[in-house]
Amino acid sequence: MTGPELSDYLYRHRKSLIVVVALVVLGAMGFFGYAKYQRHQMAQAAAVYSELTQTMASNETAAAQASAQTLLQKYPRTPYATMARFFMARMEMMQHHDAQAQAQLQTILKSGHLPTGMEGLARFALARLQLGQGQAKSALETLGSPGDAYAPLFWELRGDAREQLKEWPKARQDYRKAEQALPATDPYRAYLQLKLANIGVHS
Repeated sequence: MTGPELSDYLYRHRKSLIVVVALVVLGAMGFFGYAKYQRHQMAQAAAVYSELTQTMASNETAAAQASAQTLLQKYPRTPYATMARFFMARMEMMQHHDAQAQAQLQTILKSGHLPTGMEGLARFALARLQLGQGQAKSALETLGSPGDAYAPLFWELRGDAREQLKEWPKARQDYRKAEQALPATDPYRAYLQLKLANIGVHS
């Protein structure tokens, strides 16, 4: 296409080209605007979470709960909201509100895209609550399949659930796996050995 032909083509299609360019510009503005909004949300959530941790350290429970509620209501899609749910679950457990604590932990597990390690912590906390309420089968379902992270805790909780179900041989196997997952010098191995000895009394 020669120079005059190109000029003629651009002139004839100038309206369509203007619309295309305008759409591209608006799309770019929307993308960068949303990215800026996300950064702003994260910065605001980080500031509120900092207040939460400071008030927790000072035992200002009411203020900490207010900060947690702010994170849940205003910044629900940030990782800080997930951490706030952990705090709320902990407070509910301390007040023996097990049903409310379970609800918070289940919400965490359903949220998806959790920070590394957080899903495991939520599962373990929920499984402990279920065991405390005599829900051993539910605890086993909550724990799911073993993973590399927190292996000693995973096998110990499985052993606790099996013991509650009076499945002594399986409980013994799980406690031994928990023991094997710990370093040879770890003092916690002695506690697991006590659990193994207790199974010997019952089985």
